[in-house]
Amino acid sequence: MSNRLRIASVYENRLGRNDGNPLYMWWAISKYDPKRVESGHLVPYGDLTAYGKWDLWLECDWGEDALKGILPYEPVEIPRPNAFWHSDTHLGYDWRLAKARKTDFNFVAQKRAEEDFRRDGIPNPIWMPHAVEPMAYPYIPSIKKHDICFVGHLNSQNRIDALDRMFKEFPNFFFGQRLFEEAAEVYCQSKIVFNISISDDINMRVFEALSTRSFLLTNSVPTLELLFKDGVHLATYKTLDEAVEKAKYYLANDIGREMIAKQGQEEVLSKHTFRHRVETVLKHTGLYSRLLEAEKKDVPVVAQGVV
Repeated sequence: MSNRLRIASVYENRLGRNDGNPLYMWWAISKYDPKRVESGHLVPYGDLTAYGKWDLWLECDWGEDALKGILPYEPVEIPRPNAFWHSDTHLGYDWRLAKARKTDFNFVAQKRAEEDFRRDGIPNPIWMPHAVEPMAYPYIPSIKKHDICFVGHLNSQNRIDALDRMFKEFPNFFFGQRLFEEAAEVYCQSKIVFNISISDDINMRVFEALSTRSFLLTNSVPTLELLFKDGVHLATYKTLDEAVEKAKYYLANDIGREMIAKQGQEEVLSKHTFRHRVETVLKHTGLYSRLLEAEKKDVPVVAQGVV
């Protein structure tokens, strides 16, 4: 019997958006040696069992609940054994709770959801925060053209209010929508990357900005301090007045700002890439030992000093 793992990544990617956890996790899995891990991408409709037997059917939150009126089909239940990484429990908790009840292994990007799921009868939910794919968000040495930047969408009132305040305080401010290397380039051209989450979530921008060795100023949310330290890896604020005060301080403190940016990059790349998240999934689903066994079989035999 082959020790090669077969992992199916199940998500919809035909509606225009081609980023997010589903894509990144599939990409991270596909980077393993194909002799040890086989990765496949499947869209969740039709008879999925026709694609054969898989050691794990992995779903990462792709906002299925918000796309019900757009999808030309009704998504099907995923075969087992399966795992689901819930990203948006802070936006659509009830739908994800129902999904969790049909899932063998539940991972949650927000710490609060771990407690909520357990309260609502989901056994052993696992907190697994967002992450970054370093190849998508690389460090690009650049001249700092912008004092502050925000790359993202105006999809909440608190974000609108915060950006309005920051625009007025810091006229040399970049705002726009970018993805991958284009977003990384803007981050690297900015002295400060500004972030504000929609709710109390630790969003992907935190990890993506840090990956580019950019200084991140983000709102303080519960559990963020479990991942990164204020003043060491990034800077946090609790009020907009504090955000303005810290932005002014770090704009005037180039050496301290860039040191924190470097330390933030080192921390995120050592602990918070999608490769790390794939390994977390494999460990909690009991498949990591299979991967190690396959790796041992590939180790060359050394005899008489010759490989």
